[in-house]
Amino acid sequence: MSHKFINYDLLSAFVTDYFTSNLPYPWFNFHQFLTTEGFQSLYQDFPSLESFEKHIDIQRNYAQRPHNRYYLAYEQSVYGNKPGKGTIKHKDLPETWQAFIEELETSEDYKNFIKSLFDASEFEIRYAWHMGFHGSEVSPHLDGPEKIGTHIFYFNTTQDWNPDWGGSILVLKDKKTDTMNPDFTDFTTAKSAQIIDNHSFLFKNTPEAWHGVKALTCPEEKYRRLFNVVFEHQSSRQQLNQSSLNQPLIKKMGKLVNPFRKSS
Repeated sequence: MSHKFINYDLLSAFVTDYFTSNLPYPWFNFHQFLTTEGFQSLYQDFPSLESFEKHIDIQRNYAQRPHNRYYLAYEQSVYGNKPGKGTIKHKDLPETWQAFIEELETSEDYKNFIKSLFDASEFEIRYAWHMGFHGSEVSPHLDGPEKIGTHIFYFNTTQDWNPDWGGSILVLKDKKTDTMNPDFTDFTTAKSAQIIDNHSFLFKNTPEAWHGVKALTCPEEKYRRLFNVVFEHQSSRQQLNQSSLNQPLIKKMGKLVNPFRKSS
């Protein structure tokens, strides 16, 4: 197939140290990781809200505040494959999104790029779309140990999103408390990433990879739109495939000890 979405000139010119030298964990805020044409096509054909499942007050580990949002998983959901909304099959996606996912799945350049930045030889990939609405928040958290890292592609522009409404992911540093459900004020510094006009954010999951998004103040009819490319350890995907998907994975993980938490 002809590659049309990823900006391969950016990949070939990118210096690994730009990613690995960032603190307190490896991350980078890309501009124009997608081609201009590719971004516009995906932006215009973003999946319709009717396909999404609305998540309200889903329980999180350590009594962290819930991440309320609209959620759509590709093929299989970590929240359980329930009839109706919340999961979409490849054949039901707009053709542009089918082509983009096929490129992500088949591009050796992209896979090798990710492997080099994450220092990982193998991984599994899952995909999900999020839409944040007025009041949506991503409370400060660490991702689960099954994740190696995540590439977040944002699909808002200056025409539909005002930066004053918030929405930037925050790289949180120097936590001042031992609690696992900290607030934003419990970190010494917070660095924000750009999210509009073809920006994406890539980060590696580490014991220090705290991040979050403050509550959105956008009007009711506006949405913060993103597409998550999640890289996971292969054993984690195998366990997910073998387990029952009738209950949210968050609740299943609730009894596990967080391996990133330092013992006292």
